[in-house]
Amino acid sequence: MEIIAIGVLDHGSKVRERLLAKIQTLGEKGIYVDMTERSAGPLTFLCLSISDLGQGIPAGQRDIVRYHVASALADNIVFDIETEIIEKTLRTRYSYFDDGEREKIGEYVLDVLNRRSQGDDQGQVQAITRRRNDVLFTLLDYLDTSDCLMLEGFMRFRLKRYMEQIETAADSAVDDFMLEKEYNEFIRLLKYFVDVQEPKIEEIHVIAKPDGRFRLLDQNGKAVDSDYLEGMPLEPGQSDVDHEDLLISALITVSPKKIILHGFQGKNANETITRVFDNRVTNCSGCHLCEKYLSRLHAPIRGHSDEN
Repeated sequence: MEIIAIGVLDHGSKVRERLLAKIQTLGEKGIYVDMTERSAGPLTFLCLSISDLGQGIPAGQRDIVRYHVASALADNIVFDIETEIIEKTLRTRYSYFDDGEREKIGEYVLDVLNRRSQGDDQGQVQAITRRRNDVLFTLLDYLDTSDCLMLEGFMRFRLKRYMEQIETAADSAVDDFMLEKEYNEFIRLLKYFVDVQEPKIEEIHVIAKPDGRFRLLDQNGKAVDSDYLEGMPLEPGQSDVDHEDLLISALITVSPKKIILHGFQGKNANETITRVFDNRVTNCSGCHLCEKYLSRLHAPIRGHSDEN
């Protein structure tokens, strides 16, 4: 007895694979389902029926089969074709980006949707599971009252919340992409200035003190002749970017061959300075300067001596 027909325009093979896997699972539970195919114009219909072994179809089996069909379709939407949905969304809403840029933005969209962050695999799994369950429950609601589902039409008209979620993530991803693009251009220009500058000092120590201020010392431990910088806050609340620029400008001005950063772990300025000055930069893990200026941040590492 046929209970469900799924009509697909594209992705028929993936849908078929998902459904066959569920049919196998059902068979292992003693529920035997057959799947046949028929064509109607551009559509392929995958028709599922429960095998009647002469004993009638037990109560509840149809609901079990519907659940497994909905589960297969939810997996197909979220895991198989979501990236194509994202690509189509970006082509429609942001056609002025080239293919390479849209591909990069697509990665950002997935980051936003899956809430990817370093070391937060659990959060990513939860985001994907929540999105899949939203799609699954919408499919179950539909199949509760209909035995024929046109996949592409269902996605367009019944999954509006899901589609809006992707569009919102796309908008956020574009903002992130533009910020990174501007930042990378800023870094590129700064690296150019560094490359054309002749080094004026052999070595400089940059100390980010616990009170948010910084100090510049030469290889002999003497203050660098930059009085207008001394005592300026490195990251004072909302104005941290301006003062980060000020620090980098000072480093470009003195153009040291080597830069040793003290107390910069976890600071945004660390990444920027490292990207601009590349292999000139070393992060100190503990020395007499750290002991003198950073004692409130961490205990000094006894017996460790870094570059003076």
